[in-house]
Amino acid sequence: MKRLAMAGLVGAALLALSATAQARVSVSIGIGIPGIVYGPPPVYMAPAPVYMPPPPVMVVPGPVGYVPYDPYWRERRWEQERRWERERRYREERHYRRHGYRD
Repeated sequence: MKRLAMAGLVGAALLALSATAQARVSVSIGIGIPGIVYGPPPVYMAPAPVYMPPPPVMVVPGPVGYVPYDPYWRERRWEQERRWERERRYREERHYRRHGYRD
């Protein structure tokens, strides 16, 4: 009985070895068209929002000073520009008279 069991084990082992040791070339021809596939449409899942607090804002107050209000600065500026224009015209006329230019 032991001999029969031992022969059976050796035969099974040789059968297992011969199945893995087959060296052959196999050729298969197939058409790569899938069959009908039905499934739900793809769904986009947005990632969870990430909250980051804004960086702290450093506020440094500027120097505090008193600036007097002058309601007549526009009038003085206008008079000053008129004076500059009169002086420019006077210089041009004096130059033209001195060098003999005539209108």
